[in-house]
Amino acid sequence: MQAFVKTVFLVVAVTFPALIVSAADVVQQGNQVVAGKITQMTRTEVVIETTSGPRTIPVNQIQSISWDGEPATLKNIRMAMQVSQYEDVITALERIKLDTVTRPEIRQDIEFYRAAATAYLALRGTGSIDEAGKLVADFALNYPNNYHVWEATRLVADLLVAKGTVDKAVEYYASLSQAPWPEYKAQAQTAIGWAYLGAGKIDEAEKAFDEVLVIQLSGDDTPKVLATIGKARCLAEKGQTEQAVALIQDLLKRPDLTENAEVMGRAYVTLGLAYRKANDAKRAIIAFLHTDLIYFRHSPSHIEALQNLLELWPQVGHPERAAEVAEVLKKQYGREIGTK
Repeated sequence: MQAFVKTVFLVVAVTFPALIVSAADVVQQGNQVVAGKITQMTRTEVVIETTSGPRTIPVNQIQSISWDGEPATLKNIRMAMQVSQYEDVITALERIKLDTVTRPEIRQDIEFYRAAATAYLALRGTGSIDEAGKLVADFALNYPNNYHVWEATRLVADLLVAKGTVDKAVEYYASLSQAPWPEYKAQAQTAIGWAYLGAGKIDEAEKAFDEVLVIQLSGDDTPKVLATIGKARCLAEKGQTEQAVALIQDLLKRPDLTENAEVMGRAYVTLGLAYRKANDAKRAIIAFLHTDLIYFRHSPSHIEALQNLLELWPQVGHPERAAEVAEVLKKQYGREIGTK
């Protein structure tokens, strides 16, 4: 990981030497870098004073912000966050001397990355969900005009879902739908659908997914893909297994989706559940194994695939495979046999 970070930093230094040397705030907006002095920040936009005048950048277009005067470690922390190396983030944050940081925006970034990394680890099964939830909820409450607040709010909701507090999670997801961008509304509504699915509220989930499918998106259609998978799962739960399988198989034909662990993990779990409903244990196992062996990086899907395999392996005469699955659930996710 350290070698990776050093390599990336050297590439940035060579490509944008002026930005590394000069004292400036730097906003990464898509493929463009904007340097200057940030004079205003809200949850929806950032205003940066550049050499050619003030420029307003919507938050949904911001990949990252680095601040004039920030500790050098923060650049490495952002890189680690991007590649999901959350343990490295926590370790790096511990090396920052907070008494040397006076700029409020920098202190807020430090708080956010600590809260977010803790939350993502908790969602993986490492650490306390309650502790992580308090950190991200406090951040969202204390800094409502920080550009990270949307991600913090979503993490609170995700942690509430993991804890089984679905109705409260839906409230947080609903607050995300107040964002002025269609993709945020679609993401929030999709998350609501999956939260309801986890609680066994199939009709409510299907309604949420249907609402996503009519939202017009100009770019990334991932929320609609996830809503389609959710819709297929609702059909499977209602016993309409052929329709569910057809929806998923159509999505699996798209080569652009194969690198998305959440999409593929959820798709294969849904396919497996549809086959289980149709009493086709062998095809169900094959589907769940796709998530277990290939798309395990999406923890909720991986856990669900393992729990299904735990029940299915004995049905096809392989109790020893079930024992192996139980061991993974216990060691990797802290789950005992039969728990959710």
